[in-house]
Amino acid sequence: MEEKLQGKKRLVLVASKGTADALYPALILATTAAAQGMQVDIYFTFGGMKLVTKGQAEMIKPSTDLGLSAEQLSGLLQKGGMPTLRDMLMAAKSQGVHIHACSPTMNLYGMTEKDLADGVCDDVIGASTFLELASHPEALALFI
Repeated sequence: MEEKLQGKKRLVLVASKGTADALYPALILATTAAAQGMQVDIYFTFGGMKLVTKGQAEMIKPSTDLGLSAEQLSGLLQKGGMPTLRDMLMAAKSQGVHIHACSPTMNLYGMTEKDLADGVCDDVIGASTFLELASHPEALALFI
């Protein structure tokens, strides 16, 4: 794996969209990278914050680009054996994936740490800290 990723040992993801078809790929990449021994960080910002906000994960719908209703997507995911977004997030956490909430987004939406889902976020960080994570020489950074 190391040769394929050119020495990258860390995956840093930005999850910025609040739709199921944007959040599933981020979580699939995160759990796959963690299973392969990479250190993984996900920075949830803007729409992506829905997944780490109390009471929002269950209301996440697919984007209109997908061309499916929430019910159709749910049926496909169940048929394919995919867990819910919340279950995927908790699986990522159990694999050691670091979950970061975006402080500028929280300020923009008037959120506090009390608004975050219990036991999900490791911390609340800003763009400067994210850039430190993403600029590590062994990091592969992706914006999803």
